[in-house]
Amino acid sequence: MRSHVSVAGLACATLLTACGGGGSSGGSGNGSAATATGSKFQSVDFGYPGARYLATTPAPLVATTTSGLAITFTSNTPDICGVTDGNLVPLKQGECSITASQAGDATYAPGSSQQLFKILQKTQTITFESPGFQDINAQPAPLAATADSGLAVSYTSTTPTVCTVSGNTLTLVSRGQCGLTASQDGDTNFAPALPQMVAFTVGDTPPPVLTLSSGYASTSATLEGGAISTRAGSNIDGWWCSDANWCGSTATADTFKFHYLLQTKDPNHVNNDGWVGAYSGVTIVAAGANISTTGNTTTGIMIGKQTTLKFNLGQNPEWFSAAKSNIKVSLKLGHFANKVSDNNKPCNVSVGAIFKPKSADVQKYELQLSSFIETPETCGLTNLNPATELATYPIIAIDFEGADTNTSVLSTTATSPTYPTEFTLSGAITVQ
Repeated sequence: MRSHVSVAGLACATLLTACGGGGSSGGSGNGSAATATGSKFQSVDFGYPGARYLATTPAPLVATTTSGLAITFTSNTPDICGVTDGNLVPLKQGECSITASQAGDATYAPGSSQQLFKILQKTQTITFESPGFQDINAQPAPLAATADSGLAVSYTSTTPTVCTVSGNTLTLVSRGQCGLTASQDGDTNFAPALPQMVAFTVGDTPPPVLTLSSGYASTSATLEGGAISTRAGSNIDGWWCSDANWCGSTATADTFKFHYLLQTKDPNHVNNDGWVGAYSGVTIVAAGANISTTGNTTTGIMIGKQTTLKFNLGQNPEWFSAAKSNIKVSLKLGHFANKVSDNNKPCNVSVGAIFKPKSADVQKYELQLSSFIETPETCGLTNLNPATELATYPIIAIDFEGADTNTSVLSTTATSPTYPTEFTLSGAITVQ
């Protein structure tokens, strides 16, 4: 909280004799000494409100006084921000200065406090679903990306020899992979959006939809019989969660949920480290994948002309609101090696991508296979090319992991506050 000085207090610092100072016995020692006219001091506590954003509903300003009298807020930068009925009204990007004042009464002298904070452009997000396979001999439907700001989205083609775009009209030029980018440059109120890219096949015959999972038979198996496993741990519990009060899963035919609840005050898991670190994740084995421990696995999901991984995922509000809430998706492949650095432990190569969730609620996500440019597991092999790995070896499992498990935002449960990290997977997981 930033410091503040009341107007009455400043006057007393300058005129000690008028405020009962100078060694007299007129002061009470608790900040409420009488002035020469008998008025008491009052302090205005105006906490730092943090950054505010354009294109948002006016929000209340909060301050208190030691007198308990009503406070008035005034903008010192009316071109940047205003005040209406005690609510801050952002007007323009810049630094906003607000004064919280109390005029005093027959008992209390006037007091005030000031805060300076930023007015920023609101962020915006683009939703752009891949149109999927396009028949070279058919006219594509208009492109339909949207920005949650309501501003118009523009499109560009990254593969003009295969496809071009004018406005929202897509034109197919030749067979191959079409890449499109949706952009929104922002305006006075909104910052530019992060561009969204999609890729899809243009050809004569659409590739089949490959299903990693269509739903859940239990917390340990998909409807296709693929195994499901979960993991979580922190320095509090010896880096492995074995407490049912902390971690667990539930499943219906359509939805799988996994939670990890870090309880830093749990007497059964005493933590004296002064910090908290954690990990958590869910792994789903592809239908029919018989994973070998002695050589390459040849069963699983083999990528051909498919370009896009599709799934529906949600996370708990606390984790989503944390500064770090990204999700890492890894595709474990059939490429086998004994990992020399880990006592020749059997190992499978994986390729990965990281994305930032759009909402805590379950949302539809499309990750282009071309975005899997990481190799989170190399098994000690060198010079691996993620695209070549995906084209050569089948997908035998998919892994959803918190790039950063929640260790910063507490739940609102007053009796037992925790740092919750929760995954929700809904519907099918496909490659198409």
